[in-house]
Amino acid sequence: MKVWQKILIVLTLLVFLVGGLYYDTFYVAPTRFTVRYENISSEKIPAQLNDINILFFSDVHYNNYMTPERFQEVVQLINNAAPDIVVFVGDLFDHPSVLLPNEEVTATLTAQLKEINAPLGKFAVLGNHDLESSTTKELVTSVLSNADFEIITNRSILIRNKGSEAIGLVGLDSQLLGNPDITSAFANVSPNSFNIVVSHTPDIADSLTSDQVDLQVSGHSHGGQVYFPIFGSFYTAPYAEVYNKGKYKIDDKFILDVMNGVGTTKADIRFLSDPEVVMYRLQRKTTPTPTPAS
Repeated sequence: MKVWQKILIVLTLLVFLVGGLYYDTFYVAPTRFTVRYENISSEKIPAQLNDINILFFSDVHYNNYMTPERFQEVVQLINNAAPDIVVFVGDLFDHPSVLLPNEEVTATLTAQLKEINAPLGKFAVLGNHDLESSTTKELVTSVLSNADFEIITNRSILIRNKGSEAIGLVGLDSQLLGNPDITSAFANVSPNSFNIVVSHTPDIADSLTSDQVDLQVSGHSHGGQVYFPIFGSFYTAPYAEVYNKGKYKIDDKFILDVMNGVGTTKADIRFLSDPEVVMYRLQRKTTPTPTPAS
């Protein structure tokens, strides 16, 4: 084979590769919704909550690229995963103060969110887009409440499963446009219980008392939407600059998980940051009984 023929083959393959990546980034990846399954074990997880599944989702950005048809796929994905608890971690609409959703849009979204099944409860905190104005905050709060989500901004609740044993779920307001009140949120939190923190903005992790947190789950960053391992992200959000994507160990004490979210903003593109929901299975760690000396 002649040199020019080899060059032509290589160039042809490169064109197909670049074309394939372009097509995937713009037309496939934004709707390639996945469930990322994680396990977390601790001696503080009570026996009555062993093997409980908690699903987290964030950054819906409804009413722009996220159409009702697209979001219905997310709802189906969540229900197919069969979680016991569902937690929404902020940004329901995309810039609702610029394009205020009408009654038809809000009614459709409310009905879809109401379809989500979680026998042990559905909970939520708000993101910066939810807090763009008092009108948008009221709207988002109404939609979530009417869809049976309990909003836990700057407070904690106990989650039980047919018994008295419980874990703690702590909600914090968004650092961007919100007012996170860590003191109020942790006022009734015991360091002896297994505690999960949800906050839209991940960088608040550096402000938390690590002995009171076992797991923090956040969104906001979209995993960069387009992510290059060497060069960084297409989309960088304030308060998701220290922790932008994936899992981190904070102070060697607790895990921070920054989700990619399910929606897109600014551009309907995804590369190496597929849209995801994250489901954690709680597993009680037991201390082995010492073997008696013979």
